[in-house]
Amino acid sequence: MAITLFIAAVVLMALGFPVAFALAMSAALAVAVGGRYPQLIVFKEMFTGIDSFPLMAVPFFILAAEIMSGGALTAVLLRFAAQFVGHLRGGLGYANVLSLTLFSGISGSALADAAGPGAMMVRMMEKAGYSRAYAAALTASTAIVGPIIPPSIIMIIYALQDEQVLILPPFHGHPYKRLTIAIGGGR
Repeated sequence: MAITLFIAAVVLMALGFPVAFALAMSAALAVAVGGRYPQLIVFKEMFTGIDSFPLMAVPFFILAAEIMSGGALTAVLLRFAAQFVGHLRGGLGYANVLSLTLFSGISGSALADAAGPGAMMVRMMEKAGYSRAYAAALTASTAIVGPIIPPSIIMIIYALQDEQVLILPPFHGHPYKRLTIAIGGGR
């Protein structure tokens, strides 16, 4: 059964099927060939595995980041950050760190942080005379720390791995850690 599962998954992925479909179809094939489990139970367990209310937050985080990136909220967030630290020496770099810190608390994803306000910040920093490499490095290093701010996608998935772990306790001390990293990283 394990060999059937592995070979079917590799063949389907080699044919160009998306990974999720290849894994699902190979599992269904392995169950059909193995015959030890009723097929109805397999489909029930597949849907039970994703039937989680907190897990629904993941696509909504991605949707929120997409809406913010496409709309004017990203520009408003950048102006807001620039008002606080824009007057300082290297203020646009500080505004980059501050805006991505605020955006990461909303989006929950490092990729959304880099793609949304991060892309705008790189262009703004280039226009202000910063090198493209420095602007991209600052944006990437700021965005990658974003999932520490709760509620992030990673924290929600981690909390759901064990049914005894609650969603809220991992979030209690983390905003202070992220803000400390954001403030200390600029010095």
